[in-house]
Amino acid sequence: MPEYSPTDLRQIDVLGKLIRATEAEPSEPWASSRAVLPEGAGHNATSALRDEIRTLEAAELVTVDWRYSGGWLAKPTGAGRDAWAALDAARNDRRARRFQLRDVYLSWVVDQDDDGASPVPEQFFDSGATYLGVPYTQDDLERTGEYLFDHGYIKGPRADQRPDPLRPLPTAKGRYTVEQGISVNASAPQDATLAGDTYNNTFNAPTNVAQGSHDVQQTINISWQDQARSFVDEISGRLDRIEDEQVRADLTSATEELRAEVDGEARPHKVRAVVSKIAMALGTAAASEVGTDLMQHALQLVGVLPA
Repeated sequence: MPEYSPTDLRQIDVLGKLIRATEAEPSEPWASSRAVLPEGAGHNATSALRDEIRTLEAAELVTVDWRYSGGWLAKPTGAGRDAWAALDAARNDRRARRFQLRDVYLSWVVDQDDDGASPVPEQFFDSGATYLGVPYTQDDLERTGEYLFDHGYIKGPRADQRPDPLRPLPTAKGRYTVEQGISVNASAPQDATLAGDTYNNTFNAPTNVAQGSHDVQQTINISWQDQARSFVDEISGRLDRIEDEQVRADLTSATEELRAEVDGEARPHKVRAVVSKIAMALGTAAASEVGTDLMQHALQLVGVLPA
């Protein structure tokens, strides 16, 4: 998708109004300021619009008939119609809109929590966030909250009437994702069970598990320490792929530190700090040699650590 600056959006929106005006009157291919400005618009608005029209003309998006009085008539060119169609299509890309909202909404939830607030989702609209200049919808908000909840980024009570948390709060995984500048969409949705509505059966002796049963979900409880040990083993097995000696040394040191902590005092806050250090090292270009899936596994580990 092309990148649009606020100025681009404003100018192409003007172009869109001109196009709609000409389409409404097929016999008249030219449009005036009346197609853009509200009735009774003042001198400043008229002057600003004239500047926008000059910019569109210079970009060959409209042809303009300038009048001695300062007025004008504009006719969108083929390139202008293509530019408007591209923006209109981008705005109507529901998937891309919601992908962006996941990151924006999660950041907002973390910021609200940092400020000591306990907001309801609809207060997000007060932030003024938009997608390509168009406000998000209530449906966008609810589906985004549902996604972030199901994948362990936010938590909070839910009601039967809607799928998203009524009072969203960030989980440790959600906060880590925002603070590390990681996009929610960069992670494969393999960790939906981290959200909280999971029922774990812990087996301390031989137990009959419902093998082959339908409509039965049984999750064998694996401790976060076991998951951390598996993470350490996974990284250790790939260190020799890293050519950069400094990156390899940093990861080796952090991995050994993580193993010692997990096998020792196993303090969740200490483990979280070390995993963050490992994630930063994994974010370097050189560390990409060990596989991008390790970043996902780091996020999963952070998500299951006790608060």
